Amino acid sequence: MPIIDISRELTATAPYAGDPPPRMHALATHEQDGYQLQAVVMSLHAATHADAPLHFLPGGSDVAALPLDAFVGPCTVLTAPAGALDAAFFLRSAFGAAAPAPHGERLLLRGPGYLLKSAIGYLYTRGVRLVGTDQPSVGRPEDERTAHRALLSYGIAVLENLDLSHAPDGRYRLFAAPLKIAGGEAAPCRALLLTEERRVSRRLTGKRAKPPPSGGGRPRHAALYW
Repeated sequence: MPIIDISRELTATAPYAGDPPPRMHALATHEQDGYQLQAVVMSLHAATHADAPLHFLPGGSDVAALPLDAFVGPCTVLTAPAGALDAAFFLRSAFGAAAPAPHGERLLLRGPGYLLKSAIGYLYTRGVRLVGTDQPSVGRPEDERTAHRALLSYGIAVLENLDLSHAPDGRYRLFAAPLKIAGGEAAPCRALLLTEERRVSRRLTGKRAKPPPSGGGRPRHAALYW
């Protein structure tokens, strides 16, 4: 089962404007102590991370209380063109045309498009459990609060600063549980997409899946349906 790492490297990723960059320093070294031990000082929003309601909602739950099943399950990667994304954009997309996953959906957006309230409302009624982005933030730089508050108020988990450069648009299975940090408004996570080479269900597509290529060749990516 191929795995696509969609996490950004912690120390090489530029911090969000105004946040301190992650800093690592040695507590012990092989030369002096016979082993290596390091500490890291960083914002909880460094590199690929999940936001908890506490980030923008006073009295909201912390990252340790987030439901882990929101971060594990079927997901769709979708290109988000620059500009405002409303409900109509998603209704016209392959995501809107596909049958909803029976136990909730996760949506990962690649590109600079940002969500309007109408889009967030549609995603909520669609049963979306999580929205992720490859941008530093799910909100517009000039208005961080609107998108965050809407998503987190609906109970939709937020993933930010993903690396979707090797994940074409399509269906996958996501694993992206954040670190368990009591009192934290966010936490880093190691986000992965799983692909599986299997026949696409005729019940979902109405078409018979093509057999795998002869000669032992296998497609690099295939659609996933759970």
